[in-house]
Amino acid sequence: MPNTTLAHQVALPLSDYNLIVAPNIHGLEALWRQAAPAHNRLLQYEYLHMLEQFPPKGMRFQYAVLIHHNQPVGVLYYQVFRLNVEESLQSNDKEPSKCIITALSNAVKKWLLKRAEFHLLIGGNLLLTGRYGVYLGEKSDQALNAQLIHHSNEAIQQVIDQQGHKISAQLLKDFSTHQHGTLQEKLEEQQYYAFGMQPCMYVPIRSHWDNFDDYLADMSSKYRVRVRRARKKGKDLEQRVLSLHEIETQEERLYELYKGIADGAGFNAFLLHPNYFSALKRTLGDDFQLHAYYLGEKLVAFRTLIYNYDELDAHFLGVDDAHNRDHQIYLNILYDLVQDAIIAKAHRLDFARTALEIKSSVGAIPEEMIC
Repeated sequence: MPNTTLAHQVALPLSDYNLIVAPNIHGLEALWRQAAPAHNRLLQYEYLHMLEQFPPKGMRFQYAVLIHHNQPVGVLYYQVFRLNVEESLQSNDKEPSKCIITALSNAVKKWLLKRAEFHLLIGGNLLLTGRYGVYLGEKSDQALNAQLIHHSNEAIQQVIDQQGHKISAQLLKDFSTHQHGTLQEKLEEQQYYAFGMQPCMYVPIRSHWDNFDDYLADMSSKYRVRVRRARKKGKDLEQRVLSLHEIETQEERLYELYKGIADGAGFNAFLLHPNYFSALKRTLGDDFQLHAYYLGEKLVAFRTLIYNYDELDAHFLGVDDAHNRDHQIYLNILYDLVQDAIIAKAHRLDFARTALEIKSSVGAIPEEMIC
């Protein structure tokens, strides 16, 4: 076995299966590189090591490599997150209520929220939509996979409990309903409870799309009119792909734009590290791009994307709300992402969750997910 500093072995109650567990991925680097999927950049060492160095506030990590007959055969990625519900909810109750019943109800809700704090063991990645928590090779034995996931979760929870961080709940995130039916059934037999989430929205990039005009040609006339209207409103926007140095120079403004979007959500579990974007660029190089939008010399929006082999992942963005409506910035960002996916010859463009209606208007279709 390679030297795994700070790592230790945990036996699983399944014949010839063990975990090598560590609180930092550096302690598992050699094993992780052997067992991680070659086709998924966001479960590979480089991205996860970067995120560990620049984490969202209140987030810690655990890593496990699955060993079978002394060979690394899979990886399991965990985030340990302190969730304070009161902090995560963006309250709109800024004006005092004129109704005593409503005021009393709000007071009770706030009293309960102040006590709603949990340590979650998350199998997966809160920053991403999709199954980025477990890779067990190309096995099709979903019953065995369910047992391996369950016993690994229990082992990891014991490790964390021993560190003095009591876990309140385990969350396994983002299983595609049409791909993992048997796995879901077997996990439910282990007392997991499945619940629905907003679907992941993605655009399948058709093989005959060589440019944006080909994409437009497949639209109905109604949606082509919408594209032309949005492009006309956005004609004064100048788009620039920022270098690492430019991202570092503009990072405070970029974070301000990102945070404006995050603060506008009804519920926001975490905030990115202020230096996340420059760290991601430093780590992934040309496989990560940040496109900035300017009105004159004013930075009014940005979007990020990750080239994840045959997929293009639309990552975080930021928009100055004061200019969004007049210049249709958000809608133009979606069209620009489609154009980038076509140029990259990607198999599909992953739009993640939220804003389902406007994303469907540009050709995105839902992939139903459960947690």
